[in-house]
Amino acid sequence: MERSQQTSDIGRRAVLGLTGGTVLGLLAGTAVAGHDQAASGSDSGGLSGTETITLEQIGRYESGLFDEGGAEIIAYHAPTQRLFVINADLGGVDVLDVSEPTAPEKVGAIDAASELDGVSSANSVATSADVVAVALEAEIAQDPGQVGLYDPATLERLGTAPVGPLPDKVTFTPDGTRVLVANEGEPTDNYAYDPRGSVSIVDLSDGAAAPTVSTADFTAFDGKEDQLRKQGIRIFGPNASASQDFEPEYVTVSDDSKTAWVSLQENNAIAELDIDAAKIKNLLPLGFKDYSLAGNELDASNEDGGVNIRNWPINGILQPDAIGAYNPDGNTYLVTANEGDSRDYDSFSEEAEVSDLRLDPEAFDFDEIEGIDSVEELQQPEHLGAKGVTTTLGDVDGDGRYEELYVFGGRSFSIFTTNGKRVFDSGSDFEDITAERFGDQFNNDNNEHDPDGRSDNKGPEPEGLTIGQVGDRYYAFIGLERIGGVMVYDITDPECATFVEYVNNRDFSVDIEAAIEDGDAPAGAAGDLGPEGLDFATAEESPIDDPLVFVGHEISGTTAILRVTSDESDDVAVGSCSVGSRGNGRGNGRRS
Repeated sequence: MERSQQTSDIGRRAVLGLTGGTVLGLLAGTAVAGHDQAASGSDSGGLSGTETITLEQIGRYESGLFDEGGAEIIAYHAPTQRLFVINADLGGVDVLDVSEPTAPEKVGAIDAASELDGVSSANSVATSADVVAVALEAEIAQDPGQVGLYDPATLERLGTAPVGPLPDKVTFTPDGTRVLVANEGEPTDNYAYDPRGSVSIVDLSDGAAAPTVSTADFTAFDGKEDQLRKQGIRIFGPNASASQDFEPEYVTVSDDSKTAWVSLQENNAIAELDIDAAKIKNLLPLGFKDYSLAGNELDASNEDGGVNIRNWPINGILQPDAIGAYNPDGNTYLVTANEGDSRDYDSFSEEAEVSDLRLDPEAFDFDEIEGIDSVEELQQPEHLGAKGVTTTLGDVDGDGRYEELYVFGGRSFSIFTTNGKRVFDSGSDFEDITAERFGDQFNNDNNEHDPDGRSDNKGPEPEGLTIGQVGDRYYAFIGLERIGGVMVYDITDPECATFVEYVNNRDFSVDIEAAIEDGDAPAGAAGDLGPEGLDFATAEESPIDDPLVFVGHEISGTTAILRVTSDESDDVAVGSCSVGSRGNGRGNGRRS
């Protein structure tokens, strides 16, 4: 189904076609019985013209830094009405007073890289009532990092704690007693040394001046690599054990502060962590997205004349970056921003283009591929030829020819149960919606003016997310790293999430290269570029009567403050879902 323009039924799904995904309970080396996955889709057409909330930008802070990481991960601290913003150029944290959210003001900074020996940069920040925690990378990235613990009012350093190599996402447990750190443990460029990924659990029960640290690693899975691969978990680094190959990216925690879930982005999996025991309990493979099925269309080429959202015989590796947990009905669900990521090092790269591969012509059903009659046509640049793929999957029989094609990311967000069952995916929504709103700027990049320039890569690239409760409803706010902006979905019913709105203040008339990079315009002249981190403040936490969403933009170096206003009606129409089966591509009304 080829579409040169956005269809009128954004969000409608007959079938989402996500496959694979078996829950692993492998701590003892035994897999839990697997299950097939199905999911319902979204139907924004069911909103009946009434949206449950509206998102409006009311404030903005400009660091003055373009493409220097001037605003990345952010964390709001309600007691001081301050926003803590990772500034990669500083190597620390900018501190903004947002008590008047229409006029945020910088009131201080945590210059961790200068104040602490052996620290090169700050990667993430989180807050509790009394402490600000900052993940600090070592000067040699493969060396152990640190977490700095600071007073949110005085910015005084209260203490530090040693953690693993390349600490990335840092987050507090809801009870505020522990800090969890995802230690990514990436290898050196020549892969001569690949440290083990891990999660550090920093206990603050005796105060931030006396933290104690426990470490949850993945060594229990060493020797089980073949079993893990059969279950759908990617382990593919050169000579890497499971514990070396797993690279924790992001952490979210249950409401009771007992369980955490950790995204293993490159591995296309989520790890379940028992916080008290400091032990990885389960691994959840996330499966793949079948882009040949209705509802999963994408634009796969930069050279197809613009917007061309259609089905292709490729599989998306979801590979979420940010993940979040919420509990709408007494059960916890996981929300994932399916960005995609590849390994591309000096001595090892999994990246290729479809045109680089030898394809098995017998493996492709050209009767089902509209307008394509041969492998040679499929590999043309205006079709799939330039599409980025992994070389680590798809050669099913090992004969050097690829029977299947696997691409990075899902161009979507998904909702999973905590046993790994996918109950929702947004399908082609993100490209459909951005094509409708910004057709001439579709799949643009974030640091240059290049319409359709990201289609053969990862498209709009959902990366960051935050989850917020407004009244009795739950919402996901998802940042699109490339074209920019924030997608808003009502996720109160996890199996029937509905699109609410998309906000993007990017000014496409500004020539980024000529005006900004050459120094003729300020860093924020083109609006907010490259949303990286998001945070949410409830109405009770907010300095005003309405909830707020905060967004850090790493390219424009800007921090945006958006107000959430809600409909006062007790019975707001929130949409309906068109549900279907995964297996046969025919909608049959069966919900997973």
